[in-house]
Amino acid sequence: MGPRSDLLRGALLGLVILGIGGRLLMRVIAHMEGRVPAFTFQGSTTVVFAGTVAGLISGLIYHLLRRFIPQPCVPTAAFVAICELGSWRGVHGLLPLPQVMFMTLALVYLVIVDALGRHSAKSPL
Repeated sequence: MGPRSDLLRGALLGLVILGIGGRLLMRVIAHMEGRVPAFTFQGSTTVVFAGTVAGLISGLIYHLLRRFIPQPCVPTAAFVAICELGSWRGVHGLLPLPQVMFMTLALVYLVIVDALGRHSAKSPL
């Protein structure tokens, strides 16, 4: 599959998992910490947009690694490491439990992107 499908997959999954899922996770964390969850359209739009952009960037990283590293497991390991380090940079200032929750959400996203990417690479289309 080409770069367009990798970028589109990354962005769409980023929108749903990182964007919408991240916004829902923020609400859960606010409840856990005993804070009153705040909802603004602008804030939610920003989070969803950021998740989509992060997904687009990770789709590009995924494509480049798959294209230039021929070994089957090395691109996956590099993809997860690079993107999780990027995620860590975004959450390192949070309390430990929210850090773990957001890093787990990012890992779920990365596993799904890789699984779908591998599946589409095998399909005869």
